[in-house]
This record gives sequence, structure tokens and C-alpha cells, in this order.
Amino acid sequence: MNQIAPEQLAQMLGVPLFNTPYFIPVYPSGDQGSWRLSHMASGIDFGYYTRQWLISGMPLLMRHAPGNPEQWETWMSLTPHEIESQEPGCLCAHGHTVIMGLGMGWVALNAALNPAVRKVTVVELDEEVIKLISASGVTGQLPPEIADKIVIVRANAMEWQPDEPVDFLYADIWRPIADTNALADTQRMQQNIQATEVYFWGQELRLFTAHQRMFGPDAPLGVEGLRHCASRELSLPLVLPWGDEYPERITAAVTNRQVRGLPMEERA
Repeated sequence: MNQIAPEQLAQMLGVPLFNTPYFIPVYPSGDQGSWRLSHMASGIDFGYYTRQWLISGMPLLMRHAPGNPEQWETWMSLTPHEIESQEPGCLCAHGHTVIMGLGMGWVALNAALNPAVRKVTVVELDEEVIKLISASGVTGQLPPEIADKIVIVRANAMEWQPDEPVDFLYADIWRPIADTNALADTQRMQQNIQATEVYFWGQELRLFTAHQRMFGPDAPLGVEGLRHCASRELSLPLVLPWGDEYPERITAAVTNRQVRGLPMEERA
């Protein structure tokens, strides 16, 4: 039976085929200890800010479920939701950028491609996932001068301290984007690192709830109000991507979660 091309399937379903201007490396399938790189079949996925997209053949990183080696849990995938929610880690990176959590290495690769970035330090504790991503050869798909920017350090993200100043910290060590520990974990990392600017995965959800606490549930989101929330409620020097468009993106991310019946916070 002939397979339907993704473009044709998207047209048949009336759903746009997802594409991104960011670099998507070729990930070979493979295992390393508790970790696995694989690829998903065609399906429909929500973006983080945007609505439904058709996806096809997207790579994903899975890990054995705790206590059940027969079951696999997805830890990261290059779906619209993941790419859109991690985009600020690439867009806002500059100078010496520190990335907490290797994942599939996608943020590190695209941060290194940012001309404003001098060095990318990736902090990852799990030796098996480091070996898996290293063996995948994704860094070798970059120009050598770009790949040379990336340094992987095996260390605990909650304890690691830099030996040189850090301009931008991107924190993403959690499986769910709304992990209840994300804010406290990022605050602890920042105490050790003292980065000039910080972005943590899913911060839009925390900024939204902080804005409601500070200004009331009916107050319109604005950049100045979000800055107050970042400094006073979240106690972090957060970068607010996209300028005046950021409040609209936050609203879209929250609306998507509400439409899908997803919580604003959840335990891993």
C-alpha cells in the first residue's frame, strides 16, 4: 500500500504541515542504556502558541519509565509544542549561554547557530543521554566553527557553578512544561550562576498566574506588568521575548492549555 505524502495528507485533513526556520538535525534511531531515540508516525499536534499542525516523522527522545523497563516515556520531541516553547532558548541566547539539561541537544545546536552567541555550556547529569546524543552525530551536522562553541559538562544543574560570567541562562530540566518545581529550581540555579538574563521553559504559564495574583484576573497583560511580575513575584531577571507581542503569546499559550484541559501546574 502506497504511503500518502505528508503534504497531501495535510491538504486532505485541512491542517497545515508543520515547518520551522530553525535547524532540525537528522537523528538516527538508537538506544543507550535507559534512553532511546526514535521517530513518530504522522499525527496532529498543538503548538505552544499556535493551534493544530500535521507532523510527520518527528524525532523523539524516550526513557524507560521508573520501575517499569517495558514502558517508555517521552522526554522530548521536536513537535510544534516543543519547538515553539523552546524557541526563546535559541532566539534570546547571547554571549556565554548556559543550558541546563541536554535533552536532544536541539536548543544547544540552535543557540550555537545564533551569531550573538560566543559559547554554549550545556550542563547535564545523566551520562547515558550524553553518550546517546554524542553518538547521534548531530553536532557534526553543524559547521565546525559553530560546533566548537558547544561544551557539555556532566554535573548536577542544581549545584553547578560557572568559572566564567554567564550572559544568558536557559533552564529546562523538567519532563512536563508546567512542572510545579520549575520556578524554585530555576531560582536555585540562578543563585549559583548569577546570569545577566534568564529564561526557563514554560515561564509564560508562571508569568500569567503571577500577573493575575498581582493585578487581578481581569487586568490586561502588558509588558511593564510582566516585568514587575518577573522581578517581584518570580525574583528572576527574566528575558521577555518578542517585545510587545509577548503578552499576546502568553495568552495564546494559556488558552491552548485551557482548550486541551491541561493544568497550569503539574507534578512530574
